[in-house]
Amino acid sequence: MLLKRRHLLMGLASTAAPSAFAATPRKSVVVVGAGIIGASVGYHLATYGADVTIVNRAGPGQETTAKSFAWLNAFNKKPYSYYTLNMLGILGWHRLQQEIGQDLAIQWGGGISWHTDEKNAVAETRDIIRRLEGWGYPIRTIGRSDVEARLPGVRTGPCAIAWKSDIDGTVDPVAAAEALVAAAARKGARLAMGTNVLALDRTGGRVTGVQTDKGPIRADNVVLCMGNDTPAMAATAGLKTPLRESRGILAHTAPLRPLFGQVVMPPGCDIKQNPDGRLVTGSNFGDSGDTPADAATGETFLAKVRNFFPHLPPLPLEFMTLGHRVLPIDGHPIVGASASDPNVHVAVMHSGMTQAPIMGQCVAMEVLNGVPIDWLADFRPSRFARQDDRQDADRH
Repeated sequence: MLLKRRHLLMGLASTAAPSAFAATPRKSVVVVGAGIIGASVGYHLATYGADVTIVNRAGPGQETTAKSFAWLNAFNKKPYSYYTLNMLGILGWHRLQQEIGQDLAIQWGGGISWHTDEKNAVAETRDIIRRLEGWGYPIRTIGRSDVEARLPGVRTGPCAIAWKSDIDGTVDPVAAAEALVAAAARKGARLAMGTNVLALDRTGGRVTGVQTDKGPIRADNVVLCMGNDTPAMAATAGLKTPLRESRGILAHTAPLRPLFGQVVMPPGCDIKQNPDGRLVTGSNFGDSGDTPADAATGETFLAKVRNFFPHLPPLPLEFMTLGHRVLPIDGHPIVGASASDPNVHVAVMHSGMTQAPIMGQCVAMEVLNGVPIDWLADFRPSRFARQDDRQDADRH
């Protein structure tokens, strides 16, 4: 069974999205949100022939997406169903590059990381790599000399274990969202940027679109891709989408000459370079808590980069970002239709940057076909309703 699923997964990599769906009559869909998930959903719906309107209170990718580090990867993603979605996402980015072309710039240099032995990092990392190798992920353990060979001039410090992944990439998140929305518009999607969605619109007890600060937008289907604003709106359609707080701070330099061709993750530090030359760095991927997103924090981050790469030219801090990750309470995507309002769908998740292509494809197919996709079976909103039912039973 596992081998069969891998064949299906790899097959998707060479399968372009169809130019149109057999949707008769043509369905109208409002996509609420133009972050990376909403942008991808809108693009795929337009590609499949739907009558699409993408609505967002800001420009494409200007909110949570803009604060993402945007490492495209499937590292330490579990269980297997979640790993699969991330792998399909990586392969989907390759497909989107073929479809959209040079407007979608992605750096496919892989990833490299090393660790000290603090908090049993060696044992944990070996376990992760062993599991990923068993799932077919192109990753391998390397030594300190390999790190130094791949990153000339690096000063690793203590290096108890290191790894290199070949398939990982990174993207400028705002540029990617803008490219997807622009491609959707070229396929006929209408854009309502700078428009705030106030509520779902109902007629005769059925959702018939959305109410906005500029008037109603009618549609056969509504897809909520509102990031951290999803729970309140989704609840009006009977959808539970519980999220938890997780903040992340990033420092962005002024544009520099090419310095890094891959995502580099030394202990306590993450480094990448966007196509525009800006270096982006932060402190791994945990919640940054109350750390201020100010210039002092940014200079501290850049000092860490220089500690590992003392040969680098000056790294002028240009701006800081404080992001509130879209993180479901169990860490996994929440995607699917409402039981009470089946023409309302939701797509909210962590790893949104990696999963955006496959989520856009699958959500568009489910909206237009009405057929649930097996890849998403473990990530339905109904799991939270079941949890509530079990808790009620326990109390009684």
